[in-house]
Amino acid sequence: MSKRLGNDPTGKEPIIDRLGDKTDMVTVPPVYGDESILAFLVTGYLHVHGKAFVYPDLADDVVLTAAAPAWGDGGAKIEVIPANALNVANFDLHWINIQDISENAEIQIDIFKGASGSEVKIGGTRAARTTRQARNGPNPIQIPQQLVNERISCRLASSTTNATECRVSFEGHYYA
Repeated sequence: MSKRLGNDPTGKEPIIDRLGDKTDMVTVPPVYGDESILAFLVTGYLHVHGKAFVYPDLADDVVLTAAAPAWGDGGAKIEVIPANALNVANFDLHWINIQDISENAEIQIDIFKGASGSEVKIGGTRAARTTRQARNGPNPIQIPQQLVNERISCRLASSTTNATECRVSFEGHYYA
């Protein structure tokens, strides 16, 4: 990786440091102003062309259950992607597949990263089931790029006071 930008307070870094080299990538979390031009180009290229994956792969979706009261956030955070499961490279999640909403309800799924007990919310999505239709299927999500081996969990909230359930899986890609 080329010299980090921003180390010269006069702003007179050599142009090669601003350009960078072909192995530069944007750091996670990003350090804006310290990234080379090639870091943004390489990371952008891998964002579009990185190897895709589904998780769980060739296995059942993970079941989430909402806790009362309606829209309560005290429900359990359920591990969907264990630590070290996505061990190829940093990754993004772009779709959460929601299946089999158990009753007529609006639902919200919050997405977290981190070890059990110290999770940090990184995203979320909503869906619904009514007597006429269920909005099951893939929902687009936007989360920050995650470090290799990161653990991902989810928590379900519902518009009802019942133990609403649904099943989830993810689709994403690697930055390698």
